[in-house]
Amino acid sequence: MIVRDKDFYDRFIKIWDEGAVKDAPFITLGVEAILQDFYGDLSDAPPPFPVTSGARILDLGCGWGRVLGPVLDGGAHAVGLDISENMLNLAKNHLLKNKHKPLLVRGDGTLLPFKDKSFDLVYSLLVLQHLSKKNGRLVLKEIFRILKPGGAAYIRVPGRFAPENLLFSLLQFVSIHLFRLKDPIRMRFYRVGEIRKLCKLLYKNCTITAHQFRPPWNLHTRLTWHYILIPKRFHRSLRKISDKIERLANGPLGFLKRFGVVLMVKVEK
Repeated sequence: MIVRDKDFYDRFIKIWDEGAVKDAPFITLGVEAILQDFYGDLSDAPPPFPVTSGARILDLGCGWGRVLGPVLDGGAHAVGLDISENMLNLAKNHLLKNKHKPLLVRGDGTLLPFKDKSFDLVYSLLVLQHLSKKNGRLVLKEIFRILKPGGAAYIRVPGRFAPENLLFSLLQFVSIHLFRLKDPIRMRFYRVGEIRKLCKLLYKNCTITAHQFRPPWNLHTRLTWHYILIPKRFHRSLRKISDKIERLANGPLGFLKRFGVVLMVKVEK
């Protein structure tokens, strides 16, 4: 496998490979994996984008195959790419168990091992958050390169101004800059205008929707990830409130988008 940023890869890959062995759903979904009263069972959720039977689709950062499985169920010719060998092994087992013939590739998202104009659709869900902004731009360029004319990409990134992400940013700043802790998976957050500007430099159309309007669930440290501050009995009610704000943010009150925990970016070539 060829990687562009060898230093980053050497620091990053151990965390991801170990996470695949210890708790793959948690390392790929975070607290979403354990908040089932708020989210439902995401291991069984449909893809957050339309799937056309026969389309050639790339899952960039496929992890253990959670989304790739339903995409294959939809009749697509899908390829899963991930930089972690352990994640790909989990994806292979998961897809075989669900009667799919997996086509999985180990590779670097900033240097995709595919020909120009070879995919109808590409999706990358919460991958750019683990990369530097510079490498994130390279991923966007690579996605553009491999998309067919008229093709679309769905890219999910964390929003900068969500209360949960602001708290995360603060704690991350303290741990890295005050306590000098080395964190190879430093999170990057995106403003609505920032990600729109990056995409419009390359793509013909760019549409952004915001999702998950929720309060901070925990203190986002390695010791407290699994400790949820808000009692479980409030989770379903909070989901109803979140869904209502989401409809307003993606409708008449567009300024609310900036407060969504995640942004879904749809771009067209």
